[in-house]
Amino acid sequence: MNEATYLRSGKAKDIYQRPNGDIVFVFTDRVTAFDGLKKAEYTDKGAICCKLSCFWFKKLEAAGIKTHFREFVPPNMLVAQDLDILPVEVIARNYLYGSLWRRSQRGEVEISSEFISEGTKRAEGTPLARSYVEFTTKFEKVDRPVTKDELIANGWMDHSEIAFLTTTTRRIGELMSAYLSTKEVILADFKLEYGRCKKCGEIILADEVGTPDVCRFWDKRAYETRGEIRSLDKDVFRQEKGDLSEVYRAVYTRIVE
Repeated sequence: MNEATYLRSGKAKDIYQRPNGDIVFVFTDRVTAFDGLKKAEYTDKGAICCKLSCFWFKKLEAAGIKTHFREFVPPNMLVAQDLDILPVEVIARNYLYGSLWRRSQRGEVEISSEFISEGTKRAEGTPLARSYVEFTTKFEKVDRPVTKDELIANGWMDHSEIAFLTTTTRRIGELMSAYLSTKEVILADFKLEYGRCKKCGEIILADEVGTPDVCRFWDKRAYETRGEIRSLDKDVFRQEKGDLSEVYRAVYTRIVE
């Protein structure tokens, strides 16, 4: 890190650049919620998220998903290709939960029969027939959902790129869910970021993936046997359900080992 140049800090990561152009993400123990209004630090959180993200990048690349991942530098650094990060985050929701549930209750979003079959009881925590993929802003003070029309009008991407991101995000979700199911973990929803290759313009997976910072993980047995949503992610911090370090260590062990 002595030769790397500091670029900026995000909510949970510090970002540097090596002389060869590669980006170094330093995963910190910082944790935030509610658009940064709630903040804290938890021991080992950064190292756990870094190792999990590297684990998933390798697994996804083996399945043919192109990513920015270069290498893992223990204990908490991820080296990646430098990309032009898209100004949006992509969120895939597999359950009617969180902000999607709240917005549907307020009538701000309609969940069609494509996602919930007619006659199915709509309640918080109801599984969706397929992933509900949506886009939110990334660089605004408060992230907000954006429509496809707005994405195109702002020049952020075109129709084919929106379709590519939607399809790729769903495929990533399918790959992750299939693996996590064998570990008794439900992938309720997850957030991804993508970037463009500076040389060729190709869009590839970026930032971090598959960590409890950017995914909602639920205990599968508790959900299927008792209908209980037992969080294995940052909701533990948001809702003050327990010690975040303890939960993150446990979910890391369950997923990787």
